[in-house]
Amino acid sequence: MFLLNEIDLLDPATAAGLNGVLDGAPLCIPENGGEVIPPHPMFRFVATANTNGGSDGTGLYQGTLRQNLAFMDRFWLCEVAYPDPTAEIQILERRAPALPADLRSTMVEFANEVRRLFIGDSDGQHQSIEVTFSTRTLIRWADLTQRFQPLARAGIQPVTYALDRALGFRASPPTRALLHELGQRLFPSAS
Repeated sequence: MFLLNEIDLLDPATAAGLNGVLDGAPLCIPENGGEVIPPHPMFRFVATANTNGGSDGTGLYQGTLRQNLAFMDRFWLCEVAYPDPTAEIQILERRAPALPADLRSTMVEFANEVRRLFIGDSDGQHQSIEVTFSTRTLIRWADLTQRFQPLARAGIQPVTYALDRALGFRASPPTRALLHELGQRLFPSAS
């Protein structure tokens, strides 16, 4: 299996050079004396992207490029949602075992509420924000919360301190204020 991560950052002219390989043809490497590498019968080409190959009109994924339709036609597209909350709690359990289980669970709940706000679907609220929690951001938040535990002795709440560093400082001032309000509601002991 070959995984090409962030394919929508690839120059479309370069991507077109992969068309033959995607069609099952052997790979020819001219720089290596014209070496021909036939595909293994189980060879699979997988790509990931933050867009559907049509670029990004939102401005959230800058640098993504509109891909050639003939190139994109060689893929089966699928949309992958965020992991189930139970799975994310298990991920945090492995990555931040020093955090209490109830805190990890509330962090996942917080992340999912932020995701709902990001797509504008939060309990009838029509508010939308410009940042969201990827699972990677959630892991970073948990890791930082774990690392910042000594700050509690100085009266600094590690979970909210880490929140700003994992996500809040990337948000606009109104969104950051909203994140803090949500944090006060879900982490009352951290306010």
